[in-house]
Amino acid sequence: MKQFDFYEFTGILAPGALFLAGLIYLWPDALRFDSFKDVSVGTFGFFVLLAYATGHLVQAAGNIIEAIWWKAFGGMPSDWVRDSKQSLLAPAQVDRLRLLLRTRLHLNVPDSLSDVTGAAWYAITRQVYAAVSAAGRAQRIDTFNGNYGLNRGLFAASFVLAILVLTEEAVQVKLFLILSAVAVIAGIRMHRFAKHYARELFVQFLQLPDLETSKEEQ
Repeated sequence: MKQFDFYEFTGILAPGALFLAGLIYLWPDALRFDSFKDVSVGTFGFFVLLAYATGHLVQAAGNIIEAIWWKAFGGMPSDWVRDSKQSLLAPAQVDRLRLLLRTRLHLNVPDSLSDVTGAAWYAITRQVYAAVSAAGRAQRIDTFNGNYGLNRGLFAASFVLAILVLTEEAVQVKLFLILSAVAVIAGIRMHRFAKHYARELFVQFLQLPDLETSKEEQ
């Protein structure tokens, strides 16, 4: 069996397992996973692979939820630095970021980052991440991204399960309320980790040593 990396485990496998467990609880006869007393390596491995595949489907729903969520906040946190009223970075940091995009990445960005289109800024942030990763400073960023994916998946899984509960003839009110609470909490955590990810990405980029300095130290 393949070795899952941190994001695959937190962002794909865990939400998929939660969603499968919910389906098994709602329809045990249909899914026939009503007993785990005699779980073998083979059946556990099958469940893990099924959870992994299901996790991708859950994250597809998460992508839709994500698009709606961040539209209400003017875009994802990594987009906020293009707004002069943002609070993700200090004004001095934004000025320094704009300078480094020109000098370090050799990008001809306008004087105001608000003039950069959303599509162009997405490509720029990918290059910023590549620079940070190449310098070996992306560990905290990847951790925040993994936790963001986890909570986005938990949000999507619990939200869809809550809707499925409502489709039952005998609605389980307590289960619906629990799933709704999980969705709300996961959404709040998703929002928090997205901010951590964006801030850490830009701060790490600002802290990268200049190429000329690195050469002199060598």
